[in-house]
Amino acid sequence: MRIGARGVTRRFGALTANDSVDFSAFAGTIHAIVGGNGAGKSTLMRILQGMDRPDSGTVIVNDQPVTLSGADAAFGLGIGMVHQEFMLVPGLTLLENLVLAHEPVKAFGVVDKAAAMQAARKLEKETGVHLDWSMRVDDAPVHVRQILEILRLLHRGADVLILDEPTAVLAPAQIRDLMALLKRLRDEGRTILFISHKLDEVMAVSDDITVMRSGRIIRSMAAAATSKAELAELMIGETLLDIVAHKSEVGETVLKAEKISVVDADQVERLKGISLSVAKGEIVAIAGVAGNGQEELTSALTGLSRLRKGRVELCSVDVTREGIAARRAAGLAYLSPDRAAEGLCLTASIVENAIAGHHRRKEFLSAGFLKLGRIRHHVDALLDSYSVKRAASSLPVGRLSGGNQQRVAIARELDGDPACLIACQPTRGVDIHGIAFIHKCLLEYRDRGGAVLLISEELDEIITLADRILVIYNGEICGELARGSDVEKIGGLMLGGVR
Repeated sequence: MRIGARGVTRRFGALTANDSVDFSAFAGTIHAIVGGNGAGKSTLMRILQGMDRPDSGTVIVNDQPVTLSGADAAFGLGIGMVHQEFMLVPGLTLLENLVLAHEPVKAFGVVDKAAAMQAARKLEKETGVHLDWSMRVDDAPVHVRQILEILRLLHRGADVLILDEPTAVLAPAQIRDLMALLKRLRDEGRTILFISHKLDEVMAVSDDITVMRSGRIIRSMAAAATSKAELAELMIGETLLDIVAHKSEVGETVLKAEKISVVDADQVERLKGISLSVAKGEIVAIAGVAGNGQEELTSALTGLSRLRKGRVELCSVDVTREGIAARRAAGLAYLSPDRAAEGLCLTASIVENAIAGHHRRKEFLSAGFLKLGRIRHHVDALLDSYSVKRAASSLPVGRLSGGNQQRVAIARELDGDPACLIACQPTRGVDIHGIAFIHKCLLEYRDRGGAVLLISEELDEIITLADRILVIYNGEICGELARGSDVEKIGGLMLGGVR
């Protein structure tokens, strides 16, 4: 066994994050760890990387029990981790990031750039990848940053690589390249721990799979001995019904953007004359690799930023110069991709978060004062309808799990059936059961006549939900595709392919 755990238990107050976990991964294998939110995956991986210590039990490295005092101790044993949030330094080149904190030096402590480049070329030869080492990280595409993170670990001597959701923001072709790299590293004898909620990828790349639920190991098995359906059932403890989106009846246009252009603080054009429309009874999805203008498009449509050129209409009313409050009053709802920093106020109560933006409705006011009893009654009924698990609605929303926080945000935004919902990364950080629930909510809202603009980096999600697909690349809409379009065609457009 190259790395594992025996009887590992880790508690945080009353919460048992890992409960007597036994885990084994062997050299020359790709071992996937899957499970829902709160299953204990991240805690176990932090323990294996030395970033946390168990209350009881032990980490096993090369069949021997070890005590890891920190990440440096784990690196000393060849164990490294690539996190979802990249740990690269903006402003530095790829080469500078590769050797950062482990630079080869000449006399008087001067960095030996030739030796650094030699190390980079050696890694290229070993892995079969080729990078422009003079490129600044800020200018590098997201898949290049992902590869660089892996090469940094290899440069430091790691042969156990822990990868946390490594394909979350990649296009299909980039995912294939990453999978090919992982298989090459495996075939060279390295051990890959692969954390993912994308079960198709898990089945395609893994040799072994471990399922976790509620802090425990539910089952470990060879990938060849299981199926995607069985994994989903093991993860959530029940059979997960497939969400099938049927075509709905499309009505009049609700949201319309005409040739909108946006520039950043440096006057660089980030949106280049984008036009789109979303009608009643329709889900229109924006597909694209992260960083191609999705954030700027969202800000422009919601009123968070001003347009340089163009026009935005909501329900046939020009709202180009209107702010956020006016657009919400006109029927626009917005599900933020960052619920912790923007979508919710984690220190405010569940009630306060669920009613925010609706508190000015006539039924909640009396002589300018809030009717707190009526609000509480309304919110409790609303949250029950969205199956939000909570001890009390008066508690801070930050005490809820990530999936339940997202349910609060969706319940609030869909309360009263707004004319249009802009849903950005609606299932980010949500487990497989929560994803199915959110998809069901979006489809039911659409079928009631709602208009949805879905901005997602999850191609499976887009293909499942969208009636029309618009592909964004470098700030432009480079193609429009109908429901049922081929994944490879969408992926090709995402990488700037032929329109």
